[in-house]
Order: sequence, then structure tokens, then C-alpha cells
Amino acid sequence: MHGGDVYTFTEEQGIEQESVLDFSANMNDFINVKNMKIYGKDIKNYPENNLEHYKSILSENKFKNGNIAIVPGLTSFIHFYMAGLKGNAIIISPAFTEYDYARTDASRIKLPFNALNRNPEIIEYYNFDSLFLVYPDNPTGQIMSKDSLIKILDICLRKNADVFLDESFIWFVNKREVDEAELIEAYHNLVIGRSLTKILSIPGLRLAYILSSCENICRIENNLDPWRISQPALLYLRSCGMDFSGIPEKTERERKYMIKSLKKIGLDPVGSPRANFVTFRLPGGINGMEMKKFLATRNIMIRILDDYPEFGSDYMRIGIKKRGKNVILLRSIMEYIGGLND
Repeated sequence: MHGGDVYTFTEEQGIEQESVLDFSANMNDFINVKNMKIYGKDIKNYPENNLEHYKSILSENKFKNGNIAIVPGLTSFIHFYMAGLKGNAIIISPAFTEYDYARTDASRIKLPFNALNRNPEIIEYYNFDSLFLVYPDNPTGQIMSKDSLIKILDICLRKNADVFLDESFIWFVNKREVDEAELIEAYHNLVIGRSLTKILSIPGLRLAYILSSCENICRIENNLDPWRISQPALLYLRSCGMDFSGIPEKTERERKYMIKSLKKIGLDPVGSPRANFVTFRLPGGINGMEMKKFLATRNIMIRILDDYPEFGSDYMRIGIKKRGKNVILLRSIMEYIGGLND
């Protein structure tokens, strides 16, 4: 189960999409999503197959075009990537649930984020061929320390194991610690995945890109479909560019506000979140699924983590929005809790 199913929600509630406050999916609320027209010429012809211009946009003058592969959403690439694995794959948990759902011949080994962040040398004692790290992780938004990340990369390099670094939410992290251009230069075994649907707030246009060594990108692209990116998605990227200045700071400000406000009413944040979402543990006596139903009557969507083995139905994840929307959610949660205490 994923967040963001607005279509089912509006059908069940009998409302229009414009009435929904969706805190269940972690889209950038600090960007204006542009209206776009889809012309006949953009869908009656094949999409562009030469993507070099779009790679130049994504390079941000930090990466070579040869370090970039553009893919139709990171989820589909995760499934593609894992389908080719064999041996043992370490998944540092918690992680995006698709790492559990994707079909693969690899044997999954789950290792906890907090333990590896404290002591990354733990992986020395495992035999594995690949490792997956969500950075920042999902659903808590924590980020592996730079020292621990480098140690993990060094160990994997010595063991000849590949590393997949999932940076779907990296654009929301303020004061980032690592330089990915330096990483892919130093570690030929590293593949980085970045979603554009979150930061551009365009989940309806499936768009992401991969960063790695030129050799890895060449091998990846040789196995990808031609015309894999729709022309509307390419045109939207061309019109937007990659200027996300100010978004990490706005996200951090509102995240701190939500954490402080929800802690006052007994909801405890999990970990030290750095992304545009926070996971909270609900206090005793509050049923997460019942609270979700109540908020739905206020046209609010939240994500209950009942499908995460590390959490359960007494944990909720909320996306970070602009202040006005955050206040509406806070008041609705307080109304629910107040009703329980009456």
C-alpha cells in the first residue's frame, strides 16, 4: 500500500480532487506545478530518443552526460535493477517497500539503519553481492552519516559488491554532507537513483534519473527500452530546469514546526528526519486506522505504516506542506484526540 491514491479516496469520499489535503504522499509543496497543454504532435509521434539535452539539464554542471541515464520513474527502475540480481542483497531498513515487493533471484538480508549508522563495519561479517540504502530513508527521513556511508562504500568496494543509493528525497535535505560527483568518481560499484516526481511534484509524469560511472550507465542504457520517457514528461523537464534553491530551508522550517506542534499533543517523532516527511508514533489509546478514517471525513489523507514490519498501525507518516495546510492537519488531529477524551 502506497500513499497518494487520490482517485480511490475522492471516489470513496464523494469529493473533488481539489478538496483533498494529501499528507500521505511526499510531494514538494513549495513549488508551483505548471499547467501544460498536450498537443497532438507530442503524442502522435514517438518521443525523443536522443536525451542528451535533457541530461545536460540534469547534470547541473556537476556530472558528465555520460554519468546520467534518464528513466520513467525510480520505482520502475528499482524493479528493473533488482530483476537482474543474484546472490545476497543487503537492504538497510527501513526502506521503500518496493525493495521487498520487486521480483528478484537475490536473497534479501535486512539490516537495521540505526545499527549500521553506529557501526557500519557490521557488514564485514556478511557475504553479499549488492547493498541498498535509501538516503534519506523512507519512512523516517533519517540520513546515514557521511563517515558511515563512506565506510559502507569502502567495504562494498573491497567485497566487490554493488551499492544502490536511493536519493529520491535528497533535494529536501538542508546542508547536505556528501558530493555525489566525487562518490561516483571514487566508487565504480555505486549506482545512485534520484526521483524527479517528488521534487517537481509531478507523480503523474513518471520521471527519474540514474547517476553512476560512464561504464555502468552505458551498460544500463543498453538494457533500457527506447522511447522510454513520454514527450510531455521531457517537455515539462525542459520548462522547469533544476533550480530548487530555498526548498530545503522551507522544508526544514515547516518540519521543525510540525514536530514541535505534534509533540505537544503526545505524538513522538521517529528518529531525526531530514526529508519532507516525518513518521510519528501515536500515543496509547489512539487507533491509527480509526484516526485515518476520521481525517478522511475532513478530506485529509495520511499514511498509516501498517505494511511496514518495523512499524505498524500505531505509526503514521505525514508529508510536510506549507504552513496553512499543516495547521489544518494539526487542528484536525487535535479535534480527533479531544473527541476521544470527552
